Amino acid sequence: MKSFAEKTTISGPINSSSGFTLAEILVAVVVITVALVPLITVMGQGVKRSKDPQRITVANMLAQDLMEEIMCKKFDEDPTNPDTTARLGPDSLESRSGNPTSRNYDDVDDYDGFNETPPKEVDNTTMTEYTGFRRRVIVDYVSETNLDTISTAITRFKRVSVTVSWENDTQSVVLRAIKGNY
Repeated sequence: MKSFAEKTTISGPINSSSGFTLAEILVAVVVITVALVPLITVMGQGVKRSKDPQRITVANMLAQDLMEEIMCKKFDEDPTNPDTTARLGPDSLESRSGNPTSRNYDDVDDYDGFNETPPKEVDNTTMTEYTGFRRRVIVDYVSETNLDTISTAITRFKRVSVTVSWENDTQSVVLRAIKGNY
């Protein structure tokens, strides 16, 4: 009987049919690599697209924030006697740069042509976490019989369009609201 301390040795020729050759291993590596490249590409695109819903949500929030600010303003400087011209935008005493610490708009159409990158709070504080976004506003008079039709004449309705864009304006969200003068 052999003791555990004794070593067992194998003698004789090594069986050449066991294991893989270097060429077989290289072929397997190449096949796996070729199969993984498209898979990794698809996964990378999926990861990139996973940010889209987050950006859309942020853009909607930024648009809604500005829309609420605008819709809280009165219809016109003097709602009982609206301008006799269809001119929209800040009035002579209001300016986008006149008061650098806040927006001094007092009616809806003062926001026509509003454009800011990055978005700012009402007090002109930059929203640093949203530097990749841009907010724009267009205000139009609309037909009293069809609120989807822009009017060149003064009417009792103004349509406010707030656009928030990102990725160099390739992606955007638009909110629209109607302000009436009753």
